[in-house]
Amino acid sequence: MKKQILTIALGLIALFTASTSFASASKTTANETTVKVEGNKTTVFNQKGKFVYSIQRFTSDALPKNILDIVKNSYDQYYVSGMEKVDQPGLAPVYIVHLEGLTTIKTVQVNTSDNEISLVHDYTKG
Repeated sequence: MKKQILTIALGLIALFTASTSFASASKTTANETTVKVEGNKTTVFNQKGKFVYSIQRFTSDALPKNILDIVKNSYDQYYVSGMEKVDQPGLAPVYIVHLEGLTTIKTVQVNTSDNEISLVHDYTKG
């Protein structure tokens, strides 16, 4: 179940654009609470009042350096255009990083339990 939720979260993140400009208003619905803290947007998803997972989006000036270092070791010729952190109970945080090069746009995943990086999406600019 936890891996299914992470897969869903990763799919939702892939649908987001690499832009990191967000509205400053907070929004609350039955299953979602969105807040903006220190320039970063965090969306907390819950089910019947229980925490399921959260997605924190980082502006380019607030990206965690340790994650940037991991990404730059493998993708040093790419510009980091945005990043999301997915937190889920019982699992190590996962970072989704959006990269842009001259001819491609990539999305990679960094798992903080082992600092492993994997390619999620690779788009060719057209």
